[in-house]
Formats: sequence, C-alpha cells, structure tokens
Amino acid sequence: MPFRLSLWLVVGVLVWGPSLLHAQSELSPKPRAPQALNEQDPAGEEKPTNVSDLVEVWQCQFDEDRWDVNYDAWPDRWTRIYDDEHPQYSRIEIGDSGDASLPGRALLIRPDGSSATATSPPIHVIPKFSYKLRFRARVTGAANGVARVRMAFHSPQGVQQIEQTAALPSDGVWREVDLGDFEPADDTVDRMYLHLDCSRGNQGDLEAELAVADLRLYRLPSIKIQTGSRYNVYTKADDVVVTCSLSGILEQNPEVRFQLLDATNKSIGSGGSLALDGTVINESRARASDIVDGYGSDKTSYEGSIEWKPPIKEYGFYRVKVGMYREGTDIPVGDSRSITLAVVREQLENTEQSEFGWSLPWGDTPLPFSVLQELLPRVGVRMVKTPVWFPAGEEHRGDELIRFAEQIAARGIETIGVLEDPTPRIADPQNHEVPPPIEGLFSADPSFWTPLVDHVITRLSLRIRWWQLGRDGDTSFVGYDKLVERLGAIRNHMFRFGQDIRFGVGWRWDHPQELKEAPTWDFEQMASPKALDSDGLEEAFAAAPPTAAKRWVQVAPPEVPLELPEGLSLDTPDHVDVRAALVTRHQKRVRDFVKQILVAKMNGADGIFISDPFSGSSDPLAAKTGVMNDDGTPGELLLPWRTCARLLGGAEYLGTTRLPRLSQNWLFKRPDGRVVMVLWNLSADADEANAAPIEEVLYLGENVQVIDVWGAVAKPEERGGRQVIPVGKMPRFVIGLDEGVARWRMDVAFAETSIPSVFGVRLPNALLLKNNFGQGVGGTVRVFVPARGEADPALSTVESDEWKVAFEEPRFSLAAGEEYRLPMALTLQAAGFGPQLVRCDFEVLADREYRFSVWRELTVGLEHVSLDVASYLRPDGALVVEQRMRNQSGEPADFRCSLHTTGRRHKRSLVFQLGGDVDVKKYTYLDPEGLVGSDMRLLVEEVDGQRKLIHHFTVEPRATEAPDAKGVDSAL
Repeated sequence: MPFRLSLWLVVGVLVWGPSLLHAQSELSPKPRAPQALNEQDPAGEEKPTNVSDLVEVWQCQFDEDRWDVNYDAWPDRWTRIYDDEHPQYSRIEIGDSGDASLPGRALLIRPDGSSATATSPPIHVIPKFSYKLRFRARVTGAANGVARVRMAFHSPQGVQQIEQTAALPSDGVWREVDLGDFEPADDTVDRMYLHLDCSRGNQGDLEAELAVADLRLYRLPSIKIQTGSRYNVYTKADDVVVTCSLSGILEQNPEVRFQLLDATNKSIGSGGSLALDGTVINESRARASDIVDGYGSDKTSYEGSIEWKPPIKEYGFYRVKVGMYREGTDIPVGDSRSITLAVVREQLENTEQSEFGWSLPWGDTPLPFSVLQELLPRVGVRMVKTPVWFPAGEEHRGDELIRFAEQIAARGIETIGVLEDPTPRIADPQNHEVPPPIEGLFSADPSFWTPLVDHVITRLSLRIRWWQLGRDGDTSFVGYDKLVERLGAIRNHMFRFGQDIRFGVGWRWDHPQELKEAPTWDFEQMASPKALDSDGLEEAFAAAPPTAAKRWVQVAPPEVPLELPEGLSLDTPDHVDVRAALVTRHQKRVRDFVKQILVAKMNGADGIFISDPFSGSSDPLAAKTGVMNDDGTPGELLLPWRTCARLLGGAEYLGTTRLPRLSQNWLFKRPDGRVVMVLWNLSADADEANAAPIEEVLYLGENVQVIDVWGAVAKPEERGGRQVIPVGKMPRFVIGLDEGVARWRMDVAFAETSIPSVFGVRLPNALLLKNNFGQGVGGTVRVFVPARGEADPALSTVESDEWKVAFEEPRFSLAAGEEYRLPMALTLQAAGFGPQLVRCDFEVLADREYRFSVWRELTVGLEHVSLDVASYLRPDGALVVEQRMRNQSGEPADFRCSLHTTGRRHKRSLVFQLGGDVDVKKYTYLDPEGLVGSDMRLLVEEVDGQRKLIHHFTVEPRATEAPDAKGVDSAL
C-alpha cells in the first residue's frame, strides 16, 4: 500500500507508536468502559444537542486538496503501526466512500486477516474544554474482529487518557457516530490522537473493512464540580461548599443553577440562578509548538468559577446537580453535571474488634494512599487488602506501601498484602490489566518465582502480617492436587525467615473441601463466579460447611434494575410513578446490601469484604452502584456500609424474635456488651425512601437509641413504659437493648404450638422459660389471646372470650441459666381457624423489676385437614366465596359447613368423605352490595365427631376466578 515516509512520520512512529501500543494499559488501572454508540440518522439529522455550544476545531474529509496533496492515497501526516500484530501487508488507503451524500472521501482499512491501526496527526487540545468527535463509519466482514475509534489524550509525558466507542456494527451500513463529550483528566494534556482500529480477535477476517469518513472534532464548554474534600465525605454539613468551574463557554455571564438531590434523585433544595462573571481564555500555542492541527477558531471563550453552599440539614448521601443556561433563558449550555457527597455522624458507635474490610484491587487508584489513610477509618474499614508487588529496584514503592500500612495500623486497620502474578508487568511495566491466575506462577519451580517475590516479602513482611495469594475471585488453587502439601511448601519457602505470618487463598463456594489433614493456610477468601445477592449468599453458606481455616466472604452492591411502568422514562423523573420506581430501586439496593452483611454475620464470617469498593457511578440514573464511585467520591451504599460496620463489627449473632407488628429483625451482641437489633418491615407503605410509618411498641431497655441507615441517632418516644420504634422498608438499628429481656423474649415458647380444633375441652400445654438475666429471678406471667376487632390486638389488654387460659400457678422462680416448664391449659370456646396471636405479659424481679410482653402464635386447626377460602367478583357482578378443603389423614370424613355474615341468611353446604383430593364449594351472592370489605365467618363441623373449625375472613374484591375452581355451587 502506498504511504508517505517523512522525517515527521519516523519521529511519530518512534515516539508515539510505543505509546499507542500500550495506550490502554497506561490508563488509570480501571479504564472507563467503551462508550455506547450515539448514532445519528445517515441523512445527518442530529439528536437534540445545543449546536451553538459546539465549536469545530478540526476536520478531516480525506480530500485531495488538504489531506492527499501528492495523490498517493495515503492521508498526509497520518501514521500507522507496524509490529507482529499489525503487519505491513494489511492495507490502509484513501478511497471512494460509495455514498454520494458523504463529503470528501473515506479512509479504508483492510486488515487482511490481521490487525491494522491508522493514527491521526496530533490535534491541539487544552483541558479547559470538553471534546466531542463525530464521524461516519461503515464496517463489513468483521465476523471475529472488532472495529473501534479511539480518542487518546496525551501530555508531553505520554498518553494520559483513552476514550473509545463500543464495537462498531459490522452490517455494511454507513452511520454517523458521536464519541464524547470528554474532558481531559490531566492538566498537562496538550494534544489528542485519533486511532482508527481494526483488531483481529481470536481469528482473523480476510474480508473485513473499516471505512471512516467526515471526521469532525468539536470543543464544548467544560463544567467541573468539586468540593474542599478529595473524597467528599464530611462530618459537618456546614463544611460543605460546592465549587463549579466553567471554561470554554461562549458567553461571559451565563446562569449557573444548583440543585441538591437525595439518594433517590429527588430534589430537596435549590440554589436558584447565580450569574458567572467570566474571563477570556487565552489559547497559547507555546506549550505545543509542534502541533499544526486543532487551531483556527475565532470564537472567544470564557472561564470562571462560582461557589454554592447546599442546604443540607441531615446526615445522608446527596447529589449536587449543576446546569448552565444562557442568560435570561431556559436554554441549557452543554450537559448538566453532578457530584456526590456524604455527611456522616462522626460519633457513631464504633468497636475495636471488627471483621469489615475493603479490597483495593488497583491499590492507590482512584484515591492515593495519603487520601485513603484518612478515608478508611472514617467509613468503618478495619481490614484492607492491596496489591503489594513492585519491581526489584523500585524501593520507593515498597516505602509507600510500608508507610501506608503503618499509618492505617495506627488507626486500628490491618493490611493484607495481595500477591499477584507479576510476569505480565515484568514483560510490560505499563501493563495494568487483571493479572493471570496466581496458581500459574506458583505451580512453577521455586527457582523461577522466588526472585520475583523475595524482595517484596523481605521488604514488607515485618510490617504486613496477613498475605493472600491472588486477588479476590482468584480461586485457581481449588482442585489442585495435593493442595495441603503444596501450599505448605509455598508458605515455608516464602516466609522461610520465621516471620509471624497469616496466609490465605481464594476458595469457591460451590466446591466444598474434603481435606484429610489440617490446612496449611489460615484463611479462605470465598468467591462465586457471579456476585451473590443476600439469598444467594444464604444458600452458599448452607451448602458449604465451615472448615478449620477462617472464612472471609464477599458482599457486593446489588445491581437492582429500574422497573418503570410501560410508557414512562427517566425523561420525566418527577412523575409519580417514576419517583416510586426510583424509591423502590433504592430501597431494594440498600436492604439487600445490608441483608448480605447480616447473613455473613449470622453465619460467623471471620471477614466481610467488598472486593471492589470503587465500582459505583456518579451518574444518578446509572445501573451501577457501590460504596464508592469510580471517581473516588461517595457511592449510594457508603453510609449503609459504614453504619453496619460501626454497629455490628465484632458482634455475635443472638437470634430473632417476634415483634408486635411482625417486623423482620436480627439481634447481635457487640464486644462492648451492648445489644443491637436490626429491623425493617416490608409491609410498610411510604412515598419517601426513608419513611417509617409502622410503629413497633414494646419495652426494650432503659437506654435505647434508634439509628437509621444513614447514621442519624434519635431517642425513641416512650408510651406506657414501652419504646415506640418507627419502622419502614429501610433498615433501622436499635442499640442499647436489655440483654436479659431480649434473650428471655427470644427463648419463650409453647410446648405445643398446634392446637386441635375441639371446643369446650381442656387442652394441656406448657410455657417454656429460660432465665438469661445472669442471676436468680422470680416473677409472674399472664397469658391471653387479645380480643378480636381491637384496633391494635398486639397491644390490647382485652382478653378474647373465644379462649380460656389457665395456669396451675402463674408464678415462677428460676436460678441463673435455669430452664423451666410452666404448666397451663387451654380451652377453646369459639376460637377461629389458623394462627392466633397470643400475648404473654411478664413481671420479672431480677436486679430490678422488669415489665415486658412477649408475642407468640398458636395455630388452631383440624389435624391433617387444610382449609383455604377466597372471594372474587364474577363478570356479572355476583360475589363468590370459594372454599377448598383437603384431608390427608387417610381416613375420609364428612363435614357440615355454614357461611355467616351480618344481615344475610346463612349459606350451607355438605362435604362428603373428604380425602386427599381437594373438595371445592362455592357460595354465591347475586346481590353483593355491602359485602365487599365485610367480615364473614365460616363454620366447619365434623359429622359424628367433636372437631369444629371457625374461620374468620374479610371479603376481597378480586375480579378473577381462582384457577381450577370447579365445585358445587351452594345456595342452601
């Protein structure tokens, strides 16, 4: 293929070629994902963009007048890569686009079964602008390889940032593609290269072709938002000041509008419109005198900054959204920007013993060690994993790691050194890709790997006691032959100088151990091929019994999809249904993340780690979430993590108890002896994410505090000697429970919980007690079933006349730790079918007098006989009550049934020889007026027997018939 060889090209290949070969690896170790294609209509109709904000700074149409002055079909001042993967025989040349609507000609890249890359001349850029690339592209024949276009931002020191498209579709269709807008992340950036790339993939494409035409680079205004903190976590709301820096704007005095948003993207405060008094940007060429492209715009641009103090009144997670508008209008200038921040309660309860940690797979990226050592103790982290390998001779890196370990150790944080396979970085020092499995390195003879890691072990092992082979998720040692022996040999060789070392490896949840000897490792970092939610983690624990080694587990921010009603989109974020969807997603994210931590605590995990804390996105509508964002700012789940870590670190799981309003709950005892209850209630219905409309009213202790998931603390209201705990769908933490009362409440039980439905007969039972007060106690108990129809039966002291409860002696006297059986008897007068709430009121004299209630359930039913009742409206308006019965005793029986409701005649039916098959009866009311929402009573009596069943239910207005609901229609 013809090409121009000039001194400039030689210099370009020598200087920029190697940088390009390693461009991806020289990025931040967590490169940004490829940008999804922003395609436009082939005819050129643009998606909505404020075109006046775009200033063209460079274009290339591959025309002969400018880009091929010597007619050799090679674009002047462009270069290409030559190496083993990019051979000379691949063809790159200017040719006809085949589309008369396209201006100029096209650059045709035909890799001929290999890879090929064409690189533009350097284009002048400055960090005070954002940049957007628009071009036309057509890809054909790329069945295995991938075609992309990249924007590479360079400084005099080399490549600093790469942005790229997603894979261009190989469908033979010309399309207009937008890439950007992107701001140079480094202040020293002075140029950009465009790379038109066809990569081979696993198998080359002989007929592949990438055609690119009409390249246009635009600059846009740059909006940068920052606070006075590198990581935006504050302990005082008054310290938060947001600075918006604008540059590249085309008018001097635009309006800047600030908005404060909560975790669900709801506006909770506005700063109005603030005018910016901009100054002219001087585009000097002095720093980039060798660049000839990217100049020539005669549009004056301005820059300036403005500050805003957001109206934050509570602890929590917030977003600040900033938009710029033309003066006196609602016309936006560029896209809005947002930044996240968190305000935390500094004095939130803490504990010295904690198993909560972070894994930092990229070490000091995106936050440097100097910032991390300040952030980590503030957010409840007590263990930190970080890669520790560095090349021999780079002792300054070892010094940085030692300094970091010493600084965080002084704040009670343990460092775990992660040894990764360094061979890719030895071959290419700029390689920051995920390392290969660690087993591959240590399966070699020690004479190979010892020189690679000895200097690291020798330098760091006096400061770092905990070591892990391979990063989290690397379970390559699982299934290794003679694993105990092999890892023992590795351990002895690595730490042969006698250091007090703790040593661990990755392990898979789905590969239970079957070791015949004690493990030679101290801990196992459990992993799964995909992130587990709380249910998955619970199943993993159940399937994998613990081993002799400590068990460390991963918790992961859940990826909860946003479920919008049909026809709605995020373009209307204030619509009531969109708001509800955002609230629901946020609640599920927080609740599942906290539940993962609870599951780990309940199962005795020795370490609870987030394997990549910087996985979130500052974009409020992105699917990604995390405890931190990839730019180093707080994530949506940082405060829930912090609250759990601070309150539950080192705590022992005690169990759960029945609360009056049935809120789910888990109790833990902290190392300082204080008891914490975590609870929420999924039946709560509220528009606000953190609302708590349900009240749990019960005595918990004398010094109780309620802490929400954001760390805000409140003393609960007291009502009749009981605390009032507000509960919603978000986690609440109640700290300071009296341990004796809590354990007593958990241990109370009935000897028999299933009560036969036989009326008028004395049924023996017993109340089982255990004294957990740590000293001898005495007291009395009153047990009763609250009367039906009370506004709040769980708190009512009115006894039901359908039950009679009798004790031989309601008094008890128990030694410390003693278990006791208190005999009692139950007599059913007209008790309803199914579970019945039973309340036990205790007066216990221990170190002082305690008065508290315990709630339990007794189930009334016919032994082996099941009953289901449902109601629905037929299309003709009639109300149908459907009864389904089944007898699994093996002995068929006959039953008389009657349905009672106020103001209507009773309806009756007979069930003959009820056996294992479902018997269906239907009661029809042709005139259902006044019945929907009313209470009904179904009486079922055994013919020639003592058993009787009473079922109370409320008529529901369902409009569909139950499946397979065929039976006898009773009108008796």
